[in-house]
Amino acid sequence: MTRSVLFVCTGNTCRSPLAEHFFVKLSREAGLPCAASSAGTQAAIGMPLSRGAAAIFAARGVGPVAHRARRVDKALLDAADAVYVMERAHRDELLARFPETKAKLFVLREAAGLKPVDVEDPVGADAAEYQACASSIEEALQIIVRRESHAPNPR
Repeated sequence: MTRSVLFVCTGNTCRSPLAEHFFVKLSREAGLPCAASSAGTQAAIGMPLSRGAAAIFAARGVGPVAHRARRVDKALLDAADAVYVMERAHRDELLARFPETKAKLFVLREAAGLKPVDVEDPVGADAAEYQACASSIEEALQIIVRRESHAPNPR
Protein backbone atom coordinates (compact mmCIF):
# COMPACT_ATOMS: atom_id res chain seq x y z
CA MET A 1 0.00 0.00 0.00
CA THR A 2 1.41 3.39 -0.97
CA ARG A 3 1.54 5.93 1.80
CA SER A 4 0.66 9.48 0.74
CA VAL A 5 2.33 12.30 2.66
CA LEU A 6 1.80 16.05 2.39
CA PHE A 7 4.42 18.53 3.62
CA VAL A 8 3.31 22.07 4.48
CA CYS A 9 5.21 25.29 5.14
CA THR A 10 4.30 28.93 4.57
CA GLY A 11 5.19 29.75 0.95
CA ASN A 12 5.83 26.30 -0.54
CA THR A 13 9.07 27.50 -2.14
CA CYS A 14 11.67 26.11 0.26
CA ARG A 15 10.99 23.93 3.30
CA SER A 16 8.06 21.83 2.14
CA PRO A 17 9.50 21.13 -1.35
CA LEU A 18 12.79 20.10 0.28
CA ALA A 19 10.90 17.79 2.66
CA GLU A 20 8.87 16.34 -0.21
CA HIS A 21 11.93 15.43 -2.25
CA PHE A 22 14.00 14.22 0.71
CA PHE A 23 11.11 12.03 1.88
CA VAL A 24 10.71 10.41 -1.54
CA LYS A 25 14.44 9.73 -1.79
CA LEU A 26 14.74 8.30 1.72
CA SER A 27 11.58 6.20 1.32
CA ARG A 28 12.77 4.71 -1.94
CA GLU A 29 16.13 3.87 -0.38
CA ALA A 30 14.27 2.14 2.47
CA GLY A 31 12.03 0.25 0.04
CA LEU A 32 8.87 1.99 1.20
CA PRO A 33 6.16 2.73 -1.36
CA CYS A 34 5.22 6.37 -1.00
CA ALA A 35 3.79 9.40 -2.70
CA ALA A 36 4.63 12.88 -1.47
CA SER A 37 3.52 16.39 -2.25
CA SER A 38 3.82 19.83 -0.72
CA ALA A 39 1.87 23.03 -0.28
CA GLY A 40 1.95 26.29 1.65
CA THR A 41 -0.45 27.96 4.05
CA GLN A 42 0.10 31.33 2.34
CA ALA A 43 1.68 30.29 -0.95
CA ALA A 44 1.73 32.65 -3.90
CA ILE A 45 0.39 30.14 -6.40
CA GLY A 46 2.82 29.35 -9.20
CA MET A 47 6.00 30.69 -7.58
CA PRO A 48 9.14 28.65 -8.33
CA LEU A 49 11.55 27.26 -5.76
CA SER A 50 13.52 29.85 -3.85
CA ARG A 51 17.08 30.30 -5.10
CA GLY A 52 18.38 28.85 -1.87
CA ALA A 53 16.28 25.69 -2.17
CA ALA A 54 17.28 25.29 -5.81
CA ALA A 55 20.93 25.61 -4.74
CA ILE A 56 20.45 22.87 -2.10
CA PHE A 57 19.05 20.53 -4.75
CA ALA A 58 21.83 21.40 -7.21
CA ALA A 59 24.51 20.80 -4.58
CA ARG A 60 23.03 17.32 -4.00
CA GLY A 61 22.90 16.52 -7.70
CA VAL A 62 19.13 16.89 -7.91
CA GLY A 63 17.63 19.09 -10.52
CA PRO A 64 16.53 21.09 -11.99
CA VAL A 65 13.41 20.58 -9.91
CA ALA A 66 10.24 21.66 -11.67
CA HIS A 67 8.21 23.04 -8.79
CA ARG A 68 5.44 25.59 -8.58
CA ALA A 69 3.99 26.71 -5.28
CA ARG A 70 0.45 25.84 -4.38
CA ARG A 71 -1.76 26.63 -1.45
CA VAL A 72 -2.93 23.92 0.93
CA ASP A 73 -6.62 23.09 0.65
CA LYS A 74 -9.12 20.51 1.83
CA ALA A 75 -8.61 18.24 -1.18
CA LEU A 76 -4.84 18.00 -0.59
CA LEU A 77 -5.36 17.34 3.11
CA ASP A 78 -8.03 14.70 2.46
CA ALA A 79 -5.80 12.89 -0.04
CA ALA A 80 -2.90 12.58 2.42
CA ASP A 81 -2.44 9.76 4.92
CA ALA A 82 -0.18 12.04 6.97
CA VAL A 83 0.49 15.78 6.96
CA TYR A 84 3.78 17.12 8.27
CA VAL A 85 4.15 20.85 8.91
CA MET A 86 7.35 22.78 9.49
CA GLU A 87 6.21 24.88 12.45
CA ARG A 88 3.73 24.70 15.30
CA ALA A 89 2.11 27.84 13.84
CA HIS A 90 1.32 25.88 10.65
CA ARG A 91 -0.27 23.12 12.73
CA ASP A 92 -2.35 25.63 14.65
CA GLU A 93 -3.51 27.36 11.46
CA LEU A 94 -4.47 24.10 9.76
CA LEU A 95 -6.30 22.86 12.86
CA ALA A 96 -8.28 26.09 12.99
CA ARG A 97 -9.21 25.82 9.30
CA PHE A 98 -9.50 22.04 9.00
CA PRO A 99 -10.13 20.52 12.45
CA GLU A 100 -10.92 17.15 10.91
CA THR A 101 -7.20 16.73 10.05
CA LYS A 102 -6.11 16.54 13.70
CA ALA A 103 -5.40 12.79 13.74
CA LYS A 104 -3.00 12.95 10.78
CA LEU A 105 -1.36 16.35 11.37
CA PHE A 106 2.16 16.46 12.80
CA VAL A 107 4.95 18.99 13.31
CA LEU A 108 7.85 17.34 11.46
CA ARG A 109 10.64 17.59 14.02
CA GLU A 110 8.29 17.01 16.95
CA ALA A 111 7.09 13.77 15.29
CA ALA A 112 10.73 12.69 15.05
CA GLY A 113 11.33 13.52 18.73
CA LEU A 114 13.76 16.33 17.93
CA LYS A 115 14.31 19.82 19.29
CA PRO A 116 14.06 22.56 18.38
CA VAL A 117 10.63 21.59 17.10
CA ASP A 118 10.15 24.30 14.46
CA VAL A 119 12.10 24.33 11.19
CA GLU A 120 12.87 28.02 10.74
CA ASP A 121 12.14 29.63 7.38
CA PRO A 122 15.43 30.45 5.59
CA VAL A 123 13.88 32.60 2.84
CA GLY A 124 16.13 35.61 2.30
CA ALA A 125 18.96 34.10 4.36
CA ASP A 126 22.42 33.02 3.24
CA ALA A 127 23.51 29.61 1.94
CA ALA A 128 24.57 28.45 5.41
CA GLU A 129 21.02 29.01 6.73
CA TYR A 130 19.54 27.09 3.81
CA GLN A 131 21.94 24.24 4.46
CA ALA A 132 21.02 24.24 8.16
CA CYS A 133 17.33 24.16 7.22
CA ALA A 134 17.85 21.27 4.80
CA SER A 135 19.85 19.34 7.40
CA SER A 136 17.16 19.92 10.01
CA ILE A 137 14.47 18.56 7.69
CA GLU A 138 16.57 15.63 6.55
CA GLU A 139 17.47 14.65 10.12
CA ALA A 140 13.78 14.43 11.05
CA LEU A 141 12.84 12.54 7.90
CA GLN A 142 15.59 9.96 8.42
CA ILE A 143 14.07 9.13 11.80
CA ILE A 144 10.50 9.05 10.48
CA VAL A 145 11.37 6.87 7.46
CA ARG A 146 13.45 4.52 9.62
CA ARG A 147 10.49 4.18 11.98
CA GLU A 148 8.10 3.55 9.06
CA SER A 149 10.40 0.92 7.55
CA HIS A 150 10.34 -1.02 10.84
CA ALA A 151 6.59 -0.69 11.40
CA PRO A 152 4.48 -3.84 11.10
CA ASN A 153 2.82 -4.31 7.72
CA PRO A 154 -0.91 -3.40 8.08
CA ARG A 155 -2.01 -6.16 5.67
